[in-house]
Amino acid sequence: MADEDELKEGDVDAQADGVDESPEQEGASDEVLTESEIDALMESVDESAAGNPDADDGEYRRFDFAAREQSLLREFTALTPLMERQAELLGVALDKAFSIEFAVRSEAPVLLSVADVLAALDRAVAVTTTTLNPLPGPAFVVSPAALLSFVTNAYFGGGNAATQNTRETLTPTEIRIAERIAEQQINCLVGAWQDKLAMEGGDLATLGVADRIEMLPRGDILLKLTFTLAVGDFEGRAHVLIPFSELEPYRARFAPPRSKDDVEAGSNWEPYLRRELPGIDLELAGVLDTRSIALADLLELRAGTVLPLAPPEVVRLQADGVTLGEGRYGTFEGMKAVQLARLGNLDRD
Repeated sequence: MADEDELKEGDVDAQADGVDESPEQEGASDEVLTESEIDALMESVDESAAGNPDADDGEYRRFDFAAREQSLLREFTALTPLMERQAELLGVALDKAFSIEFAVRSEAPVLLSVADVLAALDRAVAVTTTTLNPLPGPAFVVSPAALLSFVTNAYFGGGNAATQNTRETLTPTEIRIAERIAEQQINCLVGAWQDKLAMEGGDLATLGVADRIEMLPRGDILLKLTFTLAVGDFEGRAHVLIPFSELEPYRARFAPPRSKDDVEAGSNWEPYLRRELPGIDLELAGVLDTRSIALADLLELRAGTVLPLAPPEVVRLQADGVTLGEGRYGTFEGMKAVQLARLGNLDRD
């Protein structure tokens, strides 16, 4: 969107469209939402607003677009048992590789933005980049310095104590250890997930910096799989990071099995709709202004032509051409923003 000064100069582009170009999801409907489905969405919005008495206090608030992904993650019910199996395999693999009997346990999978992942990284980490065919993008294994120093000391006879994590660089030996740990992680992931999604790990590239993760767009969502490795008094964590958009096309494989009654005619459709509705992609547009123009003037438009637009008093928020809300135009944290003032199917008002 353009700010007020830019609008006075006359931007031709009067719409800011946010089109979700994520891969086609298995089992997702390609049809536009019906009136009843839109009403159901609006009811959920109304309930959310009712539970927040400060929603109209005049302050701008950031909308969490990752909430959709967090909701979808609840459908990946198979992830927890898969990670538990992966933890079992990892304990055996690390014992064979380093002669260290780690007790490995998996933690709950979480979804984080790239920005949040980077902010949570330890000062010194090794990041191994690889691929998990057929997933198209990169996957990462993150090993903190404390874990690497412990394994290095234990494996080479330097004791079982990890060095203090106050440094910002890793030794060449620790980077080699990190790549070997990552190799076991990927092999165990492939073995544990094969019944749900057959994958093949690619070549490994390990660096003592997070450059490869930093190259990703900050708003991208990563699935973070964390494993705690414990032996004696030591406890460390290693992480596997997978872009969540790459797993979404396969979400039906990780969801609980559907009952035949869910889809039979005349059955209770509500559980089925609640499960499938959050995954439907919509085109979201913030409409700053519209104007009428004569056909003769339209034919005279050329590159560089300026169409003056008045600063908007009201910005309409539309999904697939249906006006779902209106708001005020402004800025928030240095970015163009719209504060929603009204919600509902305003085309019917």
